[in-house]
Amino acid sequence: MLRLASASCSLALLLALSGCAHIPSEKERRLAEIHYDLAITAQQDGHIQDAVRELNVALKNDPDYPEANNAMGVLLHLAFQRHGEAAEHYQRALKVRPTFSEARTNLANVYLDQGNYDEAIKLYEQVLNDMLYLTPYIAQGNMGWALYKKGETARGVSSLKAAVTTNPGFCMGYRNLGIIFDETGRTEDSCRQFTRFRETCPEVAEAYMREGVCLAKLGQADAAKQSFAACETKSKPSEQGIKDDCRRLLEKL
Repeated sequence: MLRLASASCSLALLLALSGCAHIPSEKERRLAEIHYDLAITAQQDGHIQDAVRELNVALKNDPDYPEANNAMGVLLHLAFQRHGEAAEHYQRALKVRPTFSEARTNLANVYLDQGNYDEAIKLYEQVLNDMLYLTPYIAQGNMGWALYKKGETARGVSSLKAAVTTNPGFCMGYRNLGIIFDETGRTEDSCRQFTRFRETCPEVAEAYMREGVCLAKLGQADAAKQSFAACETKSKPSEQGIKDDCRRLLEKL
């Protein structure tokens, strides 16, 4: 009896202090995996509310499930702008799996959106030391944007260039380089980057809009009109604001 008591929490202590953490059973882990898979499918299909519901079920069965915590963090951050709650899920995932570089990058992205650039950069640097991380260009590019927002333009540009060198298809890298060059008065360089943004993400309406605005600044009205017209065509139903902006800009030329 003494050995049994020392090996587990007594019922009295469990009721009074909840001193023993619940360890999911094999059935609960399997249920968590099933609902996590359903959540990812729902998210990919654009059914965000369904994805959240499925992740809630997954985490009810296995609260420490790293992938489910990371996925919930992504939805809370990007779909609902609930930064604090998203950070908690990323931190829980990292507590269970300290080598989870995707969750660390996502946590850094929260800090970036909050303007906590130093903490974001620190996490991005940690991720870039992980030779097994499959998408280092994301951390590299986002670190470049954080450096720029912090006031370190040269380092920011260098980091973003490294990101698009690693992955020439990383269109958000070209987008952010274009914005930096535009805001620092390098209009021709800005247009070149926005053209690459459009070439690498040809279905993104924003790319055509930014290219059109830049071309108009250079006095290339006909080319700008083509970009604005394409922007209208490419705009999704959820991008009515971008579509309206492109129509307005086209009418001005």
